[in-house]
Amino acid sequence: MVNVNELKIPGKGKPMMDVIFAIVLLIATLSTAFCVYQATRWSGVQSIDYGESSMLRSESLRATNIVTSQVIIDVQLYTSWLNAVAGGDKAEAAFLRERFRKEFRPAFDAWLESADADYQGGIPEGTPFDRPEYNLHYYTESNLLEDNATAAFNHGKDANTNGDMYISNTILFAIVLFFCGIYSRWESVKIRIGLLGMTLLIFSYAMYTMGTLLLQVGYL
Repeated sequence: MVNVNELKIPGKGKPMMDVIFAIVLLIATLSTAFCVYQATRWSGVQSIDYGESSMLRSESLRATNIVTSQVIIDVQLYTSWLNAVAGGDKAEAAFLRERFRKEFRPAFDAWLESADADYQGGIPEGTPFDRPEYNLHYYTESNLLEDNATAAFNHGKDANTNGDMYISNTILFAIVLFFCGIYSRWESVKIRIGLLGMTLLIFSYAMYTMGTLLLQVGYL
């Protein structure tokens, strides 16, 4: 026989709190799964961006090596031309000038044209390498690749930050789930009300931060 006096009758207000806790538990569970999913997606974005940044930096280094070789060739031919002019060997100077690279010739011609009016085969001041006409394709490409690599790396850092923020939000929802799981251990209505207030406070903040994060970074 069941002793009626031993039965625990729920206190006033407990059924309503049970409903509230159940609703909060459901939303917090779904939100936790969503935040974990978002953190995983942003982690994938971070990996892709870092990989792209590394590839672009490698390409930039390759272009830098090429342009370095080209500058060395230009400098060596130009130096040899200077020596030929200084030695009065016009044939040698003409021979070397014909072998200047196409990217070097505009700067060299502009440098010669910058000579004074009384220029008669001497050497103008400065060098062709100081001229704005000295533009190397691979130098521009190297700078562009480096800029793109930096942009990809920064985007990866932002993705990492977004993932960390979602993980932080997951911790908040985990605390909410914890309170939802332990509230029923107390029969005291006052204790349950206190736990409910604390749970709703953390839950509201977690929902607010998740909504703010979605507005800032968007949904993947």
